[in-house]
Amino acid sequence: LRAQSIESEIMSYLRTEGYVPTYDSDGDIQFKMEGCLYYVIIKDSGEGYSYVEVRVPFDASDMSLSDLRSFATELNTSKYLCKCSAYHDETNGNIFQISMEFIANSASQARYMMGHAMRLMPKWVTAFEIYH
Repeated sequence: LRAQSIESEIMSYLRTEGYVPTYDSDGDIQFKMEGCLYYVIIKDSGEGYSYVEVRVPFDASDMSLSDLRSFATELNTSKYLCKCSAYHDETNGNIFQISMEFIANSASQARYMMGHAMRLMPKWVTAFEIYH
């Protein structure tokens, strides 16, 4: 029940900020910001709070996985809160992903942390776009 409340609050926050959130085929929230498709995944901890991950994946099949991992490591050593990763997906090829994770047990926490995600993540998206 907590995850549903947090999900509802995040949907409301995104609409208030002018985004058009929808649900993907897995039931996760998705929305576009500055031309990139972001996802919000919410899981109930079973302990009175929810885990929230905001992520933006990029198709990077034109780059080697080794180069992507090196760049992710470089970015990860120069920032806080956001995490970069690179992996190979059998269906989609090489993926570079930027994400931010947090916990929330109230509407105000969810809104506060989404504000941070919306402010911080585009900086790292820009860094990847310049690199890519």
